[in-house]
Amino acid sequence: MNTNNSSSFFSRNPTPVVDNPLTPDGRFGRLSMIGWYGFLNIIACLALIGLSLAVGIFNFNTLALNDQFIGILTGFSGLAYLAIVVLYIYFYCVFVVRRLHDLNKAGWWMLWLLFPIINLFFIVYLLLASGDPNNNRYGAPRPAAVWEKILAWLMILLSLLSIFATGSITSYMMGTGELETPTEILQQSTDYF
Repeated sequence: MNTNNSSSFFSRNPTPVVDNPLTPDGRFGRLSMIGWYGFLNIIACLALIGLSLAVGIFNFNTLALNDQFIGILTGFSGLAYLAIVVLYIYFYCVFVVRRLHDLNKAGWWMLWLLFPIINLFFIVYLLLASGDPNNNRYGAPRPAAVWEKILAWLMILLSLLSIFATGSITSYMMGTGELETPTEILQQSTDYF
């Protein structure tokens, strides 16, 4: 009997799998995808604000845009904005592909995002469908990190609050007469015809 490998099968430590969340290889559960999407939005927002302040497009003192807004975007800063947008789109696609892998679907399903109306249903599917609990052809399920869960629940809470606030503001404006109801708009438009 070989004494070098005499430990039983169950007492061996499995080799850790290195998972880089910024590559399309691997899987993302629902909370991981929402958490990383929230992180991506925070980083992109900070980068855009920082670049806008650095090139002088936006001024905090006047809280206004610069008059030469278009002229500034034609130079090097325009390329920097383009780089931020391209990186944002790339990482968003990576997160969607990883979520599709968790659903045991190929990354090509991401092309449904290009079709209007269908893309809304597709995003709802990505957010609500439960992933494969077992190993699939894309690997083992990836547990969500604590910070991913916290950020995901914050994103969900902020989304619900923004929907509620939008409905409340619209309701208030309709009640005070600042925003006309659809029936009032139709009644006023029939006077012209």
